[in-house]
Amino acid sequence: MVLGGQDDDVFRDLCESANDLIHSVGGDGRFSYVNRAWRRTLGYGAEELAGLVVLDVVHAESRSLYREAMERALAGQEAIHVSAEFVRKDGGRVPVDGSVHARLQSGLPPTTHGIFRDVSLRKRAQEELDRLFELSSDLLCIAGMDGYFKRINPAFERILGYSREELLQHAFIEFVHPQDRASTLREVENLAQGRTVVDFQNRYRARDGTYRWLAWRSSPWPSEERIYAVARDITDHKRDQETLVRQARELARSNAELEQFAYVASHDLRSPLRAVAILTRWIEEGMPETLSPAVREHLKNLRDRVGRMERLTEDLLRYSRASRERVAAESIDTAVLIRDLAFLLAPPQGMTVTADPSLPRLRTERAPLEQVFRNLLENAIKHHDRPSGRVVVSARELREQVEFRVSDDGPGIPPELHERVFGMFQRLPSRAGESEGAGIGLALVRQIVERHGGRVWIESGEGRGATFAFTWPRRVPGAEAPERSPDR
Repeated sequence: MVLGGQDDDVFRDLCESANDLIHSVGGDGRFSYVNRAWRRTLGYGAEELAGLVVLDVVHAESRSLYREAMERALAGQEAIHVSAEFVRKDGGRVPVDGSVHARLQSGLPPTTHGIFRDVSLRKRAQEELDRLFELSSDLLCIAGMDGYFKRINPAFERILGYSREELLQHAFIEFVHPQDRASTLREVENLAQGRTVVDFQNRYRARDGTYRWLAWRSSPWPSEERIYAVARDITDHKRDQETLVRQARELARSNAELEQFAYVASHDLRSPLRAVAILTRWIEEGMPETLSPAVREHLKNLRDRVGRMERLTEDLLRYSRASRERVAAESIDTAVLIRDLAFLLAPPQGMTVTADPSLPRLRTERAPLEQVFRNLLENAIKHHDRPSGRVVVSARELREQVEFRVSDDGPGIPPELHERVFGMFQRLPSRAGESEGAGIGLALVRQIVERHGGRVWIESGEGRGATFAFTWPRRVPGAEAPERSPDR
C-alpha cells in the first residue's frame, strides 16, 4: 500500500518505527496505508485489509463517533480527537485514544489520516482504580477548593445516608457539626496552601440527624484546585473510648471507696478488738484454779480468735495503704535486707534463710520491697512441713528489671493453686503450732509488685520445694541503675 501519491521514504520509516497505530483512508473508506504497530496490534494482514473499510475495524459502539469525526475532518476541522475501540482480527476489543484529520487537495480524492495510541493498560489501570474507589469501605472523595465534592464513592452514601446528588449539590461544610466548622475551614485553608492534612477529626451530620466521627487524611493538588481525601468512620471507636474512660473513672472511684472502707473498717476495729483481748485476759486471770478444762479451752479459743482478728485488721490496713503510699527511693543492699529480715522473723531452730551473692544493690523504695520479702519469707517458713528446712533468696538482672527468687525445700504447691493463692483470704496449711494467717499476705505481695510494674508467679514442680519469683524495676524515676553489692 502507498501513502497516497506523497511517497516519502523518511516519512514511511518514521511511521513504521512508531508505537502508535497510524492509518490512511481514501475517499471510499478503504485503507491506503497502515503501519507496523497497527498491523501487529490488530492482527490483520494485507489480504484482509484489501477487503475492509475503516469502519469494519471500529467497534459497533464507537462507529457513529468515528464516522462523525471523519465527517468533521472532511469538512475542514483540524485534528478531531477520538476515543474509541478498534476490533482485532480475533474479535478482541482494543481501546484507543487519538485523532483524525483530513488532507484535501484540489483535483485529488480526499484522504483521512488517523493516529491512535493503544490505551488498554491505561484503561485497565483506570478500571481497577475506579473499582477500588467504588468498593472501598473508607470514604474516598475528590473535592474542589470551592468547598464542593466533585466525586465521592458509595461509602459516603452508605455511612451518611444521603444520595450522591445531595452530597454533590451542597457545600461539604454544611454537613459538618457546627462546633467543628471553624477547625474544618482552617484545615481547608492549610490544604489550599499546599499542606497535607493527617488524622484530622470532625463530625458529619447523617440523614437521620445523628453525627458520625470521621478521621481524615487529605492531600491537595493546588494547580488543579483539587483536594484528594480519605476518611474513616471512627464513631464506634470514639464511643468505645468514651465508655472505657467512663468505666475507668467509675472503677477508680469504686476502688478508692473500697480502699477507704477497708482502711476505716480495719482501723476502727482495732480498738474494740484490743479491749476484747484485755477483757479476755482479765477474765482468765480472775478465774479460780478449779476452773474446768473445757472452760479454759473456750477462753484459749476466744483469745486465739481475737488474735486472729487483730492480725486480719492489721493486714487489711497494710493492704489498703499499699495502693496509696509512695516513699522516696534510697540505696538498698538487698543481701543485707534479707539478713535483717531473717533475724527479725526468727525462724525455728533448724530453719535457715540464706542471701545468695547474686543479690544486687538497688536504689528503690525500701518499705514496699521489704514488705514483699517479709511476706514471702514468712510464707516459706510458716508453710514448711518439717522441723528443719532451707530458704534461699537469689536474683538475676534482666534488661529493665531484676528478677528475685525466694526458694524453699518445703512441701511445694500444687499447680492448680498457683494462681489461687494470690487471691484475698486464700490460705495454705501452716506448720504445726503456727497461728493461722488471714490469707492476705500473698495478695499484698501481688498488689505491691504489680503497682511497681512487675509480676509475681510460682514455680513448683513434682516433688518438694517451691519458688516465689517476682520482678522489680531496675530503676525508679530519678534514680540510677542498680549496682552490684560489694563483696559480702
